[in-house]
Amino acid sequence: MGMALAVKAGGSGDVTGTHRVWHHPKTKQRIGSGVIYDGHIYIVNDPGVAECYELKTGKLIWEERLVGQGPDNSSWSSMVLADGRLYAINHSGDTFVLKASPKFEVLAANSVGEPDNASLAVSEGDLFIRTHKALWCIAESGRPRAK
Repeated sequence: MGMALAVKAGGSGDVTGTHRVWHHPKTKQRIGSGVIYDGHIYIVNDPGVAECYELKTGKLIWEERLVGQGPDNSSWSSMVLADGRLYAINHSGDTFVLKASPKFEVLAANSVGEPDNASLAVSEGDLFIRTHKALWCIAESGRPRAK
């Protein structure tokens, strides 16, 4: 089990009492990090549950299990944000695209069919997925490529 907390920046000395905004002493998140966007923090935890918290208060807005085609829905990755969308991958290589919103919405779910323990990466509009066997690059069809 891990924990989650939010603190105000600044100060000196022991600011535990004055700068802590909120604290969740026990969470299922141990490995990946959250993504902050538009007043919310989004996390996919180890068991493969996506969560959205209000950044100011730490209030849980939604939590939904991301279930893919493969047998292992757990995840060690961090979510990635690109163009108002959240991307997450599970150990089975099932990739999820969520709307970065306080209303839960899955925009797409696809599988590369290979085990994965890594976080996704985004560069110049391309999505990179490193599985146990390969490095995948997912790009928009017909988009001009940089040379």
